[in-house]
Amino acid sequence: MRALVRDDRGFTIVETMAATLIIAIGFLGLAGVHALSSRAQSLGNSQGHAALIAGEEIEKMRRSDFADVAAATSVKVVDGQTFQISRSVADVGGAMRVQVAVSWTERLGSKTVTASSLVSQVTNP
Repeated sequence: MRALVRDDRGFTIVETMAATLIIAIGFLGLAGVHALSSRAQSLGNSQGHAALIAGEEIEKMRRSDFADVAAATSVKVVDGQTFQISRSVADVGGAMRVQVAVSWTERLGSKTVTASSLVSQVTNP
């Protein structure tokens, strides 16, 4: 009787297809992570712009005359993103509590960043 000799020099088609499938699943996972990180970066950029705008608005009110500190609304466009700015003012006895809300709309809905500060007659003669 003659023994069969196995040839172990290469991969079979089944092994190649299994390896290809595993690699494809890995790449699909990486594509999902890329999409998620892209959305997170976009949100981070918008939040940064909104925080900067809110800080600028508070500084404007700190540097203006105390009698001119008032509620207002406005719109600002930064890097193609439109931000709605809403300032509210409340009298707290010799000072004004100023709150700035900056809103914008993302793919996942609307977002808002708020900042507040006290403006007094001492710092704003």
